[in-house]
Amino acid sequence: MGIFNLVDQAASYGAYHNNNVNKFVHIIFVPAILYTAIIFINLLDVSPTLSEYFLAPLNTLSQGFIPVTIGTPLAIAISLYYCALDSRVGLLATIWIMSANYLAFYTNIVLGDKCLFFAISLHIFSWVSQFVGHYIEGRRPALIDNLFQVFIAPFFVTLEVLFIFGLLRQERIMVENKIQQNIDAAKKKKI
Repeated sequence: MGIFNLVDQAASYGAYHNNNVNKFVHIIFVPAILYTAIIFINLLDVSPTLSEYFLAPLNTLSQGFIPVTIGTPLAIAISLYYCALDSRVGLLATIWIMSANYLAFYTNIVLGDKCLFFAISLHIFSWVSQFVGHYIEGRRPALIDNLFQVFIAPFFVTLEVLFIFGLLRQERIMVENKIQQNIDAAKKKKI
């Protein structure tokens, strides 16, 4: 499986998410998990040196348009990886990932001391919802077999939304064919 191959990555993840209810649950709650993960990262203690000489100047430069926090490099790294997989999907994913980064920054400002409780609650609820989706599908989560799948989930849900709107038809056919091959191979292993 190619780490920079759209079909391989989407089909590997998609083999665990082939039920429409489970797909819908993931489309809703994967972004919530990423958003809360960025909140958690932003709540980490940052050295004054990093804050003063790196984050503050970048925030001055961006004039608040794109808040730069300790979570921003994660958001950028994930977005760049998705753009390497497919520039069209990656660009759309970048928009919502950077929006999650922005929202995480302002959630901390607005909620203050209550931010951690809010993020933990939403994070747990989102994970539980996904496990319910997997129970409905009858398949365990992909991350149990490959922890890297946690990082491909936002790409997959972005791709699924594009598929729902009838976009990227050729890619959809290739991904769905590969998903079926992966499911068939998994069934053969169980026999």
